[in-house]
Amino acid sequence: MNVNAIQVVILMCCLPMFAQTRKAVAPIVPAYSQIPFDPTSVRLPLHFLGNDIVRLYEAYKALRAAQKTEYETTDQFTKRIELAEAKLPGNGTTPSVLAFVVPVVSEYDADAQLLNVGVECSNPHGVQKHVLGSIGVKRHRSDRTYVGSNAFGAKVNVDETHIVSFHIGVDNPDDYVIEGAKNLIVSSLKNTPDEARRIKSTLSALALCSIDRGEESSDDFILNEATFDNPHEYWEEMGFLNTKLLAIWFFDSSSGKIYAKVEPTSVGKGGGK
Repeated sequence: MNVNAIQVVILMCCLPMFAQTRKAVAPIVPAYSQIPFDPTSVRLPLHFLGNDIVRLYEAYKALRAAQKTEYETTDQFTKRIELAEAKLPGNGTTPSVLAFVVPVVSEYDADAQLLNVGVECSNPHGVQKHVLGSIGVKRHRSDRTYVGSNAFGAKVNVDETHIVSFHIGVDNPDDYVIEGAKNLIVSSLKNTPDEARRIKSTLSALALCSIDRGEESSDDFILNEATFDNPHEYWEEMGFLNTKLLAIWFFDSSSGKIYAKVEPTSVGKGGGK
C-alpha cells in the first residue's frame, strides 16, 4: 500500500471520531414566565412571552369555585384560599407586577417620519359592566357546520363560530385616554421609513398590571343564535383577569429592546417616554 492510500485510510477512520465530538445545540424555546415582572428592567429576554393569562385565569377561577369541606372550619378554609392566592404571581401581601404580551397596531406617517403604535383598550361588546375597559390577550377560534332544524322540521346548514378568548380587565382606562386616539393607548417613535419597516416586523407590546384581591377574575359570553335568514351562529366565551393597568411598553420581540413606555403620568401629555 502506497503512502497516499495509507493517508486516505487514516482520514476515513478519523472523520467519524471528529463528528462524534460535535454536540447539537438545542434551540431555545420561549416559555411563559412563572414569576412577577420586574418593572425596572431596561431590556427584555429574547422572544419574551410574559406571564400566562390562561393559567392565571384558570387558577383564580378555581379559587372562586372552591368550597369548604365538611371537616374544615371557616377559618381554615379562608386561610387555605389565602395561602393558594399568595402562591400565584402578582398576588401576596403586596400586589406585584404582572406582564402580558398583547396585540399591537401600528401605522407609519411618512411626512412626520413617525411610527405610531398602539394597543386597543375598549369594551366593544358591553359585557362585564364593572370592567371599564379590556385588552385582548389570547383568542382561539374553531368553526364547524351542522344541520339545524326548527319545530316544523325545516332544516338548514348552520355555520358555527366558537371563540374562546382571554382578556385583561382594566379598571382605570381613563388614565390612558388621549384626544384623537379613541380606545387606543398610543405612542410615537421617530424613525426613517426603512427603520419603521424593520421595526414593524418584530414590534410587540407588553401590558404591565397589578391585581387587587377580591375581583381577580370573571367571565362572560356572547351568543348570537342562527336563524333561517342568517344561518350563522356566533358563540364566544370570555375570561377576564381583572387588573389595574400600570403601563404599556412597546418593544422588539427579537432583541428585547424597549422602544417606548406609556404610563398614566405621561399619557396626558400626549405620548410615551
